[in-house]
Amino acid sequence: MFKETVIKTELIERLQWLIRLRWIAIMGLFVTSYVASNVFHVVTWATPLYVIGFLLVVCNIVFTSYAKVLKKKNYSSVQRCAGIQIMWDLFSLMSLIYFAGGAWNPFILYILFHVIIAAILLEKRYCYLQAAFAICLLALMLSLEYYSIIPHQPLRISSTRTFDNELRHYEVYILGLFFAISSTIFISVYFVTSIMERLKKSRGEVFFEIKSTLENMAEGVIFIDSDDKITMCNNEIEKAWNIDRELIIDKSIKDCSLPYLGDDVMKIIEGFRCGEETSQHQEIKVENSYLYNTYSAIHDNEDKYWGTVLTSHDITERKKLENKLFHAKRLATIGEMSAKIAHEIRNPLSSISLNAELLHDEIAGYKDSKTEEAEELIQSILQEVERLTEISEEYLRSARFPKLELNAVSVNDILTELTKFLKEEMAKRNIILKEEYGKLIPELFLDKNQVKQAFVNFLKNSFQAMPDGGKLTVSTRYTGKNIEIVISDSGTGISKADIQKIFDPFYSTKVNGTGLGLALSRKTIEEHCGEIFCKSTLGVGTTMKILFPIKLSKGK
Repeated sequence: MFKETVIKTELIERLQWLIRLRWIAIMGLFVTSYVASNVFHVVTWATPLYVIGFLLVVCNIVFTSYAKVLKKKNYSSVQRCAGIQIMWDLFSLMSLIYFAGGAWNPFILYILFHVIIAAILLEKRYCYLQAAFAICLLALMLSLEYYSIIPHQPLRISSTRTFDNELRHYEVYILGLFFAISSTIFISVYFVTSIMERLKKSRGEVFFEIKSTLENMAEGVIFIDSDDKITMCNNEIEKAWNIDRELIIDKSIKDCSLPYLGDDVMKIIEGFRCGEETSQHQEIKVENSYLYNTYSAIHDNEDKYWGTVLTSHDITERKKLENKLFHAKRLATIGEMSAKIAHEIRNPLSSISLNAELLHDEIAGYKDSKTEEAEELIQSILQEVERLTEISEEYLRSARFPKLELNAVSVNDILTELTKFLKEEMAKRNIILKEEYGKLIPELFLDKNQVKQAFVNFLKNSFQAMPDGGKLTVSTRYTGKNIEIVISDSGTGISKADIQKIFDPFYSTKVNGTGLGLALSRKTIEEHCGEIFCKSTLGVGTTMKILFPIKLSKGK
């Protein structure tokens, strides 16, 4: 399609050149007709020449107007238009020759000129058809004049004598003239088409090299022509955009059905078309991946906008690394701050707890007094102190992430232990558990305690998302590259705005939540070179998918 677009564009440009050449020829016709009839009195009847010139003017105006429409037509339509114009030119030329002396008019050699133009513009077979059409017109004119079916229009060379009155009835001369012109036409077409075929073959080889290069590029490439239509894309675009090229080729980028192309791209291209910019960049999200698109304008030698090349590079891995680095830096900064705060409040909390217990023992010694209310207040103080101690311990864990102690363990065994431990709590919450553990899942080298704590956080969040009960599904499977663990609930779900932040430290939708549980769980998974994905729909539920690479398995 890209090759066809380039060839079509070249043919349209040559047709524009032919139209301009025709204007020059029309001006020359009027001047020559006037001089030949009024100055030298060579042409006896000039009116038909002016009529033909007027018709050429009208037709050239039509051809000029239609040239603007050709950009939206396919290559075959442009070829057809070129063929029609050349046939009209040949017919007009033959009519002019007839009214200006017939076959003895020296301008008859212009037939050869038109046939050569046809050989340049048209495909090989159409060139020979145009040559045959020209020869048929010549044979028709010679035959009609020879048999006096149409009157001969002689060239007057003096006031008493006209040229070629005798020659036009001389059969050998007519046949010789016809043969000479016909053979010259076919020989010229042969040579010109041979040269054009070689040029097309060379260009075809260049196009093949370009196409091979584009198809094997690691980046996706799309070409958008000057009419905003996609005329070319490579294999990488099909992979990155997950779309068949047949669905986007020859489609306008204004088409709403095309993915990742819309008003933003149209604004970029409009800037290219106006010459304001020559390059633009854009980052877009494609499902679970990211693409970095570069738009580059293409202009011809006359600085006319010719199209836009879009290169699309998958930056998903880079984005993941950037996010990991960002979270690591953020955790490190917050961890340092948390460690300092937690360390500073641990000693006061210990003192408060100790004194509260001593006070409780002191009050308990007053047997004759009513101390129930005081004891309740002290118990409340102790509970709050215990909660603050737990929070400070969690802050310290986030700041001082323990070193992994790797051992060969079974993911299925870890999950089975947890579900047995939490079975009573699930029963109280009216939660139905469904377990689907894959078979033949290899053991992984994991820090069992840390991974178990991460799974506890995921399960606890699912419990809290189902306050009125629901269904909890825990499953594992071996994909060949990863061990996949899926924890899915039928709870309240998470909004699109919140799901982007659930792994951020200190972000929590719970009243008493610290916002560190999921952040630490994610850090635990990533420390094991794993990945975690969360999908959720409000009112439907949430699914956590954890992937551990098989390289962590025993013996790998």
